[in-house]
Amino acid sequence: MKPTTILFAALLQLTVSANAQSQQTVKVLEYCPAPGQFINTLPAIDAAMSAEERLKACEEQMEDGNLVCLGAAGGYITFGFDEPIKNLRGSDLRILGNAFYSQNDPVYGASTIGGSVEPGIVYAGVGTSPETATWYELAGSEYYTTERHNFRITYHKPTAEKGDHEKSYSAFDNYIRFTATWDDADGTKRDTTGYLMKNVFHPQTYWPVWEDKEEMTFSGARLPNNAINYGGDEYDTENTQLWVTYRYAADSYGYADAAPNDDQRYTTFDLDWAVDKNGNPVKLTHADFIRIQTGVLQHCGWTGETSTEVSSVINLHLVEGYDADPIIITPRPRPTAIDAINASAAKETARYNISGQRISKPQRGVNIVKYEDGSVRKIIVK
Repeated sequence: MKPTTILFAALLQLTVSANAQSQQTVKVLEYCPAPGQFINTLPAIDAAMSAEERLKACEEQMEDGNLVCLGAAGGYITFGFDEPIKNLRGSDLRILGNAFYSQNDPVYGASTIGGSVEPGIVYAGVGTSPETATWYELAGSEYYTTERHNFRITYHKPTAEKGDHEKSYSAFDNYIRFTATWDDADGTKRDTTGYLMKNVFHPQTYWPVWEDKEEMTFSGARLPNNAINYGGDEYDTENTQLWVTYRYAADSYGYADAAPNDDQRYTTFDLDWAVDKNGNPVKLTHADFIRIQTGVLQHCGWTGETSTEVSSVINLHLVEGYDADPIIITPRPRPTAIDAINASAAKETARYNISGQRISKPQRGVNIVKYEDGSVRKIIVK
């Protein structure tokens, strides 16, 4: 979702790498991005490239320490390895992306958990090929509470690359139409229809150039929106939008591109978190494949869609000395029915106005509310 200038500045901050890792071949086996403003550019792909050349482009992009963009909600990439990732004590792999924190968050100040956070859901596959493997989600911190399941989204190929635009920095307000469905926590069926806007910063087509079908459909799960706009609305050219995307809590875990690369703890993933399609824990001995999928259906004005990016996947058990002192993240327990009810009513701990000033009670207009579980919500008070 980052504009080009912000993105390339962030790329300079990718100081954590797999240099300490023993030699291992990481292969890109599938690259199936959803539409997005960095598609066809991260990595650079043209219509003449074969499927093998596209996968190689992804591998070369990551070998150079650069990013592969997965596009909007549902887009994914699948990795294979020359030896399986074993499920041993503690976290088993590290995934690096492009998350970074704001220097001066309007609510948290310097001690923020917000900036550019674009969480991707991680899956482990066991089998002989991605197509025939059994896939298990690595249940992150939101899996049993605010994550929504049976998510399905269809994007419709754009009929033009420019069109009517009234929104700030827009080249086409209603550029790519999508329809989506999912299940709420209580099983209620939900749906939505909307559009991806095309902004003026990225003139190339956002539709994958090799995809000639009129529709693209993705299935998986949906994470809650995590963005707050502290600036003007999308039509206010005098007051620029100021978008901040937050981690779900200071100790949230289990999502790619959701913590800065220098966070040695929350960029790691444990195969012990694996669950089946019904949310039941599964004891895996290893993973043959790792899949990462953009988990948020969210468009942040002129800064674009929320899109997970990946720069590296590291088998921690091949890092010298790691297994002697592994990283251990204790997962949140599966809630009972009573726990689930209580989880939906987190206690408010602080409230701010749109300028970031703390207020003691609700005020008319936009209120920023912080809850005891670390989450932050924007509320309109009338």
